Amino acid sequence: MRRILIIEDNQLLANTYRSAFTHAGFHVDVAGDGHAGIAAALAAPPEIILLDLMLPKLSGLEVLRRLRTDTRLALVPVLVLSNAYTPQRMQELWDAGATQVLLKANSTPKRLLESVKQSLDAAS
Repeated sequence: MRRILIIEDNQLLANTYRSAFTHAGFHVDVAGDGHAGIAAALAAPPEIILLDLMLPKLSGLEVLRRLRTDTRLALVPVLVLSNAYTPQRMQELWDAGATQVLLKANSTPKRLLESVKQSLDAAS
């Protein structure tokens, strides 16, 4: 069973994503803030991570930077979700190692599932 980690502070969205990925056959772990996300990734390295950009305690950008410094997590695909994009922020995400950057408002569970599957296929 494929393992996905969702780092999302909005409980409603996290539950919606969890349900969609569970029904698609994934083992789903959820973390509600940046520190918890890093801890969850280190405790049970996932095959892919969905990462909200705007998180409490530690921003999604900083989470991404820290994930990329760990040898066990450096190559794990990370899909960043947010509605807070500027050209500068986009460049920072790409420079930090984002696999994909998705507009949260346009990311239905179905679209997310497709993006996750594409990223996993590309990483294989």
